[in-house]
Amino acid sequence: MKIHKMHRLLDQLTDSEIEQSPNRAHELLQVLFNDLLKTAYSMVRGLAPPRIVHGLMELEIELGGEDADYKTFNHLQMLDLFNRGQIVDMLSTLTGKGEHLSAAMDLNAIDRWLEASDGDLKKMSRAAVYFVHSWLVLFAEEAGLMDSAKPVSLIGTASAGLPPEERIKLPQPGEPFSDPVTGMMFVYIPGGTFSMGDCFGDGARDEQPVHEVSLSPFYMAIHPVTQAQWMVLMDKNPSSFSGEQLPVEQVSFNDAMAFIDRLNGASPKGLVFDLPSEAQWEYAARSGGLDERYAGGSNPEDVAWFEDNNNGSTAPVGTKSPNGLGIYDMSGNVWEWCRDIYLESAYKHHAGLDPVWSTGGRDHVIRGGSWHLDAWSMRCSRRFSFDPELFGPALGFRAVMVGT
Repeated sequence: MKIHKMHRLLDQLTDSEIEQSPNRAHELLQVLFNDLLKTAYSMVRGLAPPRIVHGLMELEIELGGEDADYKTFNHLQMLDLFNRGQIVDMLSTLTGKGEHLSAAMDLNAIDRWLEASDGDLKKMSRAAVYFVHSWLVLFAEEAGLMDSAKPVSLIGTASAGLPPEERIKLPQPGEPFSDPVTGMMFVYIPGGTFSMGDCFGDGARDEQPVHEVSLSPFYMAIHPVTQAQWMVLMDKNPSSFSGEQLPVEQVSFNDAMAFIDRLNGASPKGLVFDLPSEAQWEYAARSGGLDERYAGGSNPEDVAWFEDNNNGSTAPVGTKSPNGLGIYDMSGNVWEWCRDIYLESAYKHHAGLDPVWSTGGRDHVIRGGSWHLDAWSMRCSRRFSFDPELFGPALGFRAVMVGT
């Protein structure tokens, strides 16, 4: 039930109606209380850094089981989430109101009143109903869920308690976008036509023939998936080199797809994530189809971690120069899985629009080279194949967002 609707229902209750139907008044207060808890929690969960979100998700599972969805929690479960997840403290930080907000949000006191009145509804007075109602409105205003000048209007929305899929600001062309689950940053890649393949004449046979490919617009993650982002959704970090901002590695194709599946399952309706096709990957690596040998230019030292400059391991993402689209690490650091099946002669058979090769073998395409290989191996046109069940300390992935 929407908050503004509950306002109207509570305001319409007369003294006699409360006396005749205390159950109804009590039910409305409980629904409003739980709805506000979920709305505030959803806001914190959407803005918190990945490490905190992961901790909150673990707490949700503890309270609701493996398939837990906090949107179905009752008010006692939500209060437990607030108390143990320190949600009021995080709201205080987000709103900048500190102790003032904490004082206005004595949620346990509200719950105690609701529990006590539940046992003796006939003694619930109109004054008590409106006192608790006003307390909940104060909660909503101080938490930034309602505009205090217009109590029935939510900031940025037409109603309160909307699920994330209705509140999220969908990405627009030209705007960076942070996915609300892991915090991965994406940039818009305009559609276009380019000459795919080895346009410098120094590649392998499977990089030929150079052929014209057209792509629809999509969004590309600006970094490979990091270990911090991986751990928001997955149970174990498989990486051989440990660091939150290092790319996750030692992931098979099947592991990468498991992450994508969980990301899609946890994301608001309308956001669809996938691994890039190799055409999308190459187009984005070459700054939108430019004739670039490496992702960002002709000097590998500027744009990549590879055998000439590595420290015996992967490097934190985003520490070399980006390419012309603002994307990092597409040359070097870790190989990246693509969703295409590898076929040496795929370029002879590609469709002209949005090609993805999906037959004829088992191995999948990997792209980009890695921290321990030479510069030739991390050229934008370089293709390599790998068994989907195998993994290694130089093999990671990045995501694309393919629809809204």
